[in-house]
Amino acid sequence: MEKILRNIHWLIIAAALFNNGMIYKESDEKKVEVLIQQEAQRKVLQNAKKSKKEILSFYKDIDEAKNRIERVAKEIEKTQQLLPSEVSDIENISLLRGMAEDVNIKEVSITPDVDEERGFYIARKYKFKAKATYLQFLIVFEKISENKRILNISDLVFKKIEQPQRSKFQLIDGEFDMEAYRYNPKFKEERGIDTIEKNFKDSLKAPVKPAKRAGAKPKEGE
Repeated sequence: MEKILRNIHWLIIAAALFNNGMIYKESDEKKVEVLIQQEAQRKVLQNAKKSKKEILSFYKDIDEAKNRIERVAKEIEKTQQLLPSEVSDIENISLLRGMAEDVNIKEVSITPDVDEERGFYIARKYKFKAKATYLQFLIVFEKISENKRILNISDLVFKKIEQPQRSKFQLIDGEFDMEAYRYNPKFKEERGIDTIEKNFKDSLKAPVKPAKRAGAKPKEGE
């Protein structure tokens, strides 16, 4: 017992050294953990700065896109107003028949079709059928192209007539569709910017999973 008491100071020193060692170890682990947290926070900050820069760039691009889209939309709406509000079958059939008579086309059939909605305008087709020469058809096409109204030719078909012909100008069976147009009062040019902005804002609100701490054990199911 006396021997132990004489050497107790060594026991105290050993215990102190042990405690200091444990404290140092814990301190070192805390230091490493703090450094890891600082690195993670630094990356979060960098990502935040990057996101802010991207957002500012996005809205700058959006503003420029808004101006371009608005200009295009106004041009479309301006063009729309050049079209008539109504299409008259009587006027268009009379116009086509008059062009045919001007070039002496005799057998003519003109029938209107249903309206077809095409965005900012509505098209109505007129089926034109006749027996005439190539030249007569060409002159009719030229007259249509020179008309002040916006008219278009489509679905052109020519067929040779097999029966013998006395005239030196060969007759053919020809048919085509002439389209006349009116503006669509229900149409409004969609800008689409609001949808783009909403989708972008929704993507920013989406939850982001935090980065895993180095050395952390994965949870079950991960």
